Amino acid sequence: MKTKYSIVLLVNLFLLITACQKKKDDIEYKNGVTHLLNNLNSSVLQDTSKIKTLDTLFLYLQRHENDSINRNLFFKVANKYYDLNQYDNYLFVTKKVLELAIKKKDTVHIAKSLYYLGDYFEEKTVLDSAFYYYAKSEKLYKSIKDTSNTGKTALYKAGILYDAGNFTESEIELVAALRLLNKTNNTRLIYESYNLMALSLKEINNHKKSLEYFELALKQLDKLESEGYIKERIIKSRASINNNMGRVYDKMENQKEAIRLYKKGLQTNRLKQDHPKLYAMLLNNLAYAQMKSGNSNGIREKFFESLRIRDSLDIKPGIVTSKIAIGEYFIHQKDTTKALTYFKEGFVLSKKINSSYDVIQSLKLLTENDIKNKTHYTKLYIKVTDSFQNAERATRNKFARIAYETEQIEEKNDLLSKRNSTIIIGSGIVILFLTGFFIIYRLKSRNKELLFIQEQQETNEKIYQLMLKQQSETEQARKEERNRIAMELHDGIVNSIFTTRFNLIQLDPNAADKKEQLVKELEKAENEIRRVSHDLTENLLFEDKSLPEIITTLVESQQNQCNTRFDVSIDKYIDWSKIASANKIHIYRIIQEALQNVNKYSKAERCYIMLLKTADKISIRIWDNGIGFNPEKVKQGIGLKNIKSRTEALNGELKISSNSEKGTTIEIIF
Repeated sequence: MKTKYSIVLLVNLFLLITACQKKKDDIEYKNGVTHLLNNLNSSVLQDTSKIKTLDTLFLYLQRHENDSINRNLFFKVANKYYDLNQYDNYLFVTKKVLELAIKKKDTVHIAKSLYYLGDYFEEKTVLDSAFYYYAKSEKLYKSIKDTSNTGKTALYKAGILYDAGNFTESEIELVAALRLLNKTNNTRLIYESYNLMALSLKEINNHKKSLEYFELALKQLDKLESEGYIKERIIKSRASINNNMGRVYDKMENQKEAIRLYKKGLQTNRLKQDHPKLYAMLLNNLAYAQMKSGNSNGIREKFFESLRIRDSLDIKPGIVTSKIAIGEYFIHQKDTTKALTYFKEGFVLSKKINSSYDVIQSLKLLTENDIKNKTHYTKLYIKVTDSFQNAERATRNKFARIAYETEQIEEKNDLLSKRNSTIIIGSGIVILFLTGFFIIYRLKSRNKELLFIQEQQETNEKIYQLMLKQQSETEQARKEERNRIAMELHDGIVNSIFTTRFNLIQLDPNAADKKEQLVKELEKAENEIRRVSHDLTENLLFEDKSLPEIITTLVESQQNQCNTRFDVSIDKYIDWSKIASANKIHIYRIIQEALQNVNKYSKAERCYIMLLKTADKISIRIWDNGIGFNPEKVKQGIGLKNIKSRTEALNGELKISSNSEKGTTIEIIF
């Protein structure tokens, strides 16, 4: 099934590319690529097939014009790479679209590319680079007064500062973000800002304000739900806020309210199955709050279940938190030996994952409870604390420096840009003057030659008009003469012969042989004259217009109940003057018959007619993506018989392929 789906996807890609190579229609082109990208969301398709399709699309997009539509499609390809965790490909595409946007001086796409780069470095936890690109993106959005995106990049900068432990700076950045985002209708970004503000305030122990912002975040979730946002994400976000608010109350020593919130979060439907990481966090926090409140009923089981889930998911920061919490539980149970074991395991793992907060927390507990090694852990605790503070100070200074240097670089770029503009304008004026002088000189020297050429062109134009007039009059006379002859043959001779035949029938029965002979001769003459009259009239079909014009008109006039879209492509290198009129009629009738079958039976969305020249052969190809048919079962049909007989008259070869998945292709080569 997966292989079949992959083949269908690749066929769609091929059809998209071939359809757009002839003529690029902006809307059809965009919709085609977007539809193909949306198909990659299917869980049936393997990731390797999705990546190959994206690789092909990326190469295909590079061959098209550098316009806003194409750059937007590049962004969509980058997003798909990101969703598939192909971060190197995501980075490569983002850099490519940044380069294209710079060439076109498209500020919007330059800014968007920069914050895409910020997303890449944030995913790679290179926080200083992420902050740098978000800051550059924010400055560009601010320059074009894009309130929503300026607020969004400010929010992303605040997230980087929070991850780096700069909670106060994060709060300042969030105030700026909210000032902008509250002017927009972007409920999701406002929710994220409130939630991050609450978390930052929690870390700097501003508990009251933290709870206020959590409440604001919950109201935004209600608004998101009314707007039809993804329900599963809203449920998870509510459970997460309940956990974070519980942590605030825990820090405020209000264990009763903390326990209520943790339990409320744990009551979320299918939380354990769908979000085991969040479930384990809530369970551990609930057990810890119950332990602090003096209620030891069932908390051991909660602690160890949380640790088991985190261990099975390999969530190392969560494993450290669980081990430290279990160590504290054994301290409450007066089992110092087990407690120290868990504290030491937490200390070792926290060092391994570079979690400074957990290293300090585990060392603090070891210092307080390991009497034998108290001096060792105390010295280590002081050393790590000092180191952590220095690192935090350096980090804070680093982000401030990045912000300052970004401003400085922008100012220098503006100054250089102004200087370059002055040089370019000055050079342009000099070049313009010299060019003008040269043009005037050349115009004077060629003036006589141009006048002579103009007179010659006027003479040629008059001759050409006379030739056209003569040709038109000749064609008109020929047409009138043929119509006259056809009318006389049909209305005069045929009727006269018919009358004679009728009278002969009434002759004396004794002259039967003679009568029969005369009747047959008259019937023969009558049929011959009808044939000549018919051919004279039908040949006029191709006297007024060229065959390509007639076929194009025929295709464009097609309509049916399925709203089939008909397209035609005729090779300009076909020399129609070398094709006999009779063969032109066969070509026209073959296409007419095929289109009639499409309208009556195919139920197709698309139908494409192509006339191609290859060496000394011409191919007629009619393709539709309809329900298809079995050529063996319907080969006796009148329509296909007519097509076959006309193909034979062309001394050509007929090929028919049809099935329910690929539609129908009729090809005549002659």
